[in-house]
Amino acid sequence: MMKKALFPFLAAALLAFGACDASVNRSQSLADGGRSSGMSSVNGSIRVGAGCTVDGGCSTVNGRVEVGDDSSVAEVETVNGRVVLGRNVRVRGEAATVNGSVSVGAGSQVAGDVTTVNGGIELDNARVGRDLQTVNGDVLLRNGSVVNGAVVIKGQHGFFSGIHRLEIRLEGASRVEGGIDVRDPDSEVTVFIGRGSEVRGEIRNAKVIKE
Repeated sequence: MMKKALFPFLAAALLAFGACDASVNRSQSLADGGRSSGMSSVNGSIRVGAGCTVDGGCSTVNGRVEVGDDSSVAEVETVNGRVVLGRNVRVRGEAATVNGSVSVGAGSQVAGDVTTVNGGIELDNARVGRDLQTVNGDVLLRNGSVVNGAVVIKGQHGFFSGIHRLEIRLEGASRVEGGIDVRDPDSEVTVFIGRGSEVRGEIRNAKVIKE
């Protein structure tokens, strides 16, 4: 299952309105250099400008979440939408989406997990403090990216049917400190490990191609 904060979020977003900047059917935006206690929306996107500090989380139900260069946020969550983190972003918790991709820019760090169900994960010279987790998304680590935990392909739990094929790619001296754990028997996963890249832990239930 997804991280515990995502599925209860439909209700939690409404309850949080008194504690942070929030809206219904309207997007939220924080100007460059701004500060917020937290940002949330239902049916709207969240955009954090460059050089901002968000003491709380940035979360929405239907919309994307974008965090600009050199900004800091507590955590980033959406249900239906992409998560896009710019350069040198600090996420002190997790970055997660259900239906959407996660992109983490150069120099950025996510202290917790990066999680999707339906969507790919891309790190470009970025670091993740814990695991990368997905059900139905490809994973790309580029330009010296580091995952301190594992890459986990979780079971479908009735969401999908039939065999689906996924790729995990490590390029440009990227590294996974933990292993790669394919827990879904219906996933055919191929791990491509480029020159100078490595997976230091065990690779389970996946085909490995060294390039």
